[in-house]
Amino acid sequence: MRILFDQGVPAPLRRYFSKPEVIVAAELGWSRLTNGQLLDAAEQEFNLLVTDQ
Repeated sequence: MRILFDQGVPAPLRRYFSKPEVIVAAELGWSRLTNGQLLDAAEQEFNLLVTDQ
């Protein structure tokens, strides 16, 4: 399972997920994507998107 954390989600939360791969959007250079662009990109590569909104 691959999980994407949006920018507003505190990255240290990733340590609570033992098995899945957790990536922060900024690590992929996706910081400047609009919400719609982020959703389109995420659905191609991730099983779950975690956001603060």
